[in-house]
Formats: sequence, C-alpha cells, structure tokens
Amino acid sequence: MKWKVIALDDRYLVCRKTWHSTAWMGIVKKDIRSIRILDRLQTVEVYADCSTKELADRLLLLKS
Repeated sequence: MKWKVIALDDRYLVCRKTWHSTAWMGIVKKDIRSIRILDRLQTVEVYADCSTKELADRLLLLKS
C-alpha cells in the first residue's frame, strides 16, 4: 500500500492502509490505528503522527 498524509483533527498522520488489526500493534512493533476516512472505518499503519502538514510532507518524502 502507498503511504499518504491524512489530516485527523489537528494532527497529520503519515500512514497507509493495512490488513493488520489493532491486536498486532504490540506483537510486530507497529502503530496500528482504526480511523474514520470518508465515513468509513479504516485500519492504518501509522509511520508518523505530526503536528504540522509541512513536517508530515517531509517525512512522507523520506518514507516513499
């Protein structure tokens, strides 16, 4: 899956859709979250949780 920047409340997440459930979070050391995107609950793997869009965009470039 492709990494993207998603605005969530006042935060910006660098994330991608995943097939993992939130139960995997402690097992494989990943930040797995269920968030609402376009009125659908999606499970995503979060690479970074940023306070500014500029920082999220920079980290997205590093991850891509």
